Amino acid sequence: MAAERLDRGTAATSAPRPATAASALATASSGLFVLAAMVITAAGIKAVSSIIGPSFLVLTLVITVQPLRTILVRRRVPSWLASVVVLLSVYGLLILVLGSTIWSLTRLVNVLPEYTDDFTNLFNSALGQLGRYGIDTTDLQRAIEGFNLSSFTGVASQILSGITSGLSLLLLLVAMVVFITIDGAGFGRRLGLLHTLRPNIADALIDFGNSVRKYWVVTTVFGLIVAIIDVVALLIIGVPLAVTWGVLALVTNYIPNIGFILGLIPPTLIALLDQGWGAAIAVIAAYTGVNFLIQMLIQPRFTGDAVGIASTITFLSLIVWALILGPLGALLAVPATLLVKSLLVDHADRGRWLGVLLNSAPGLADPEHPLTDPPHAAAEERARV
Repeated sequence: MAAERLDRGTAATSAPRPATAASALATASSGLFVLAAMVITAAGIKAVSSIIGPSFLVLTLVITVQPLRTILVRRRVPSWLASVVVLLSVYGLLILVLGSTIWSLTRLVNVLPEYTDDFTNLFNSALGQLGRYGIDTTDLQRAIEGFNLSSFTGVASQILSGITSGLSLLLLLVAMVVFITIDGAGFGRRLGLLHTLRPNIADALIDFGNSVRKYWVVTTVFGLIVAIIDVVALLIIGVPLAVTWGVLALVTNYIPNIGFILGLIPPTLIALLDQGWGAAIAVIAAYTGVNFLIQMLIQPRFTGDAVGIASTITFLSLIVWALILGPLGALLAVPATLLVKSLLVDHADRGRWLGVLLNSAPGLADPEHPLTDPPHAAAEERARV
């Protein structure tokens, strides 16, 4: 009898549980529905990207400047005057971000055609050098015969057109800044009421505001430092339009992962065409040294990780948001990812497990219950003892 009961227990244990199977099916179905909803939402955002992109930029900038209003009110500055200061600050940031982008790209589009002959001579000289070493350059010449300096101009023009097309709604954005700034005065009270109704959503919005504010401030401050040092280095080397390339370095600093390369290519190319290989190598060395010293060594010591997103996820977000929002999506990749992460991962009961994969520090996967070590670390430590 005992053996029979043991066999029955073993069979019951090994038999699949219908409830578990149903639960797994429900989880899989839920995941598919969420994925489908995200694809549909992305398609909808892309359809109106000319409105969503600039509007989201304005919203994040207002959030960034909002603490300034709180400080002024605490110092007994009239509420209307504090709102005006915030309003002017947001306009200043818009000019800094978008105005600098448009100005630097416009200068790039205008200056590149002046070096067309120099580029052609340099290209033919390089092919001649390869031929002297016995290398057959026929296939190489055929492969890139349609490539010339105007290709860079075309790419820059397309990016400039993509950004300025969104600025066709400039009057709407100007009015939007006014309304958002005025409503920002009572946003704290609104968040308090929202917290009583939907605490997870309120906490997600608060975390998003703190993260995006830190991102803009840290990126702007260190971007300005890098841009100033780059301009000084370019002036010493003697590269034309040094200030233009410094402004471009500031703008591309907002683009994650590949921004450094995008800001490096134009001044290197101009230095090569204007002064030769020595100047181009000097530009590459200066930019690389500044980027390594400021952004790799100094910035993390003062600020830590400003966004808390894994580098791979940051790179993927750059691709996704550039496809959805166009060129402006490259500048907004990190803020947009922070919003999605705060709402759907960090403060969503069914999505917190994704934080282990998305966060730069896995122990911060759950903001409400941060982990300093993985759960099994203590057990492994006892096992080693």
